[in-house]
Amino acid sequence: MPQAPIIIPAIIAGITLGSLLVSQKHSMSKKKILAVAIISGILNFGNAYLVYQLFPPPTFSRGAGQFSQYSGQFSQYRGAGGAGSESMFYLTSFAVGFLLVLAIVGIALTYAHVKSPKAAEDEDKTEDELNIPEDEEEKTDEEPKIEKS
Repeated sequence: MPQAPIIIPAIIAGITLGSLLVSQKHSMSKKKILAVAIISGILNFGNAYLVYQLFPPPTFSRGAGQFSQYSGQFSQYRGAGGAGSESMFYLTSFAVGFLLVLAIVGIALTYAHVKSPKAAEDEDKTEDELNIPEDEEEKTDEEPKIEKS
């Protein structure tokens, strides 16, 4: 079975990340990320279909070669592997296209969120710079007073 192609998901991930870098927000909605990943999976599925149809994997004839005497004992299992290999190749290609783009864009957005200038400014601020009123700080240090009647 041939390997699942990854060129289409790599191109789509690059285009998506390029559009994110150009934008000012550096963010993307979850629906848009899923839509891009599904489109990538579908295009990768189409690419796999064309690869499989244009360049089919080689098939070996039964009973050929030096081990022809042993070819008959496993012949009942031959159809099970061959029938599912094409559909498994298509399914794997879709999954690779979907998950590769989802992982790359997800990691890039997480990294951009963590390393954004706003996050760096928040780390540099101390308690005084976080606009906590002094009255609230004093109230937390005092014990509540109980009046006796």
